[in-house]
Amino acid sequence: MEQASEFARLVSGLRAGDPACAEALCRRFAPYIRAAVRRQLHPRLRTRMDSLDLVQDVWASFLAIPTERYAFETETALVAFLTRLAQNRAVEVFRQRFETQKDDITREIAGGDDHNRYASSGPTPSQWAIAGEEWERLVNRFPAGHRAILELLREGHTNEDVARLASVSLSTVNRIVRRLRDLSGL
Repeated sequence: MEQASEFARLVSGLRAGDPACAEALCRRFAPYIRAAVRRQLHPRLRTRMDSLDLVQDVWASFLAIPTERYAFETETALVAFLTRLAQNRAVEVFRQRFETQKDDITREIAGGDDHNRYASSGPTPSQWAIAGEEWERLVNRFPAGHRAILELLREGHTNEDVARLASVSLSTVNRIVRRLRDLSGL
């Protein structure tokens, strides 16, 4: 309830033109926008564009909308709106870069054998960042004791090792893993 009233205060402050409220909203919701941009941005554009530039574009678009045009009752509604803005901006950048002759990245030629020697088939830095953000989101839904168990699992320990190290039963570790799978949709 306290979070809802804080959100309402920030939105009304934004409508009143308070820069501190706009800054607080930007700080609070920027991770959602960044995640949406990283999910939507084409892999060949990730090396050429900074996702934070697109995040700033989304905020500029949002703040340019007349305040009487939006009424966000909940944080979820604002996150959905900002996420949609981010997705639209990423699509717009994709179209600009792939459909204009000047910026058509499909015309670029890879650096020959040297390029292939250094190319990695592993995850890109933005994929690591997205995975890290998702991990934090999931782990924060667990109590502190369960988080310690999840961190041990993430480090590569077996369920049996974790049960022994954390002084809990194997069924407790298995239950925590099942809950994590349920939350992540795996």
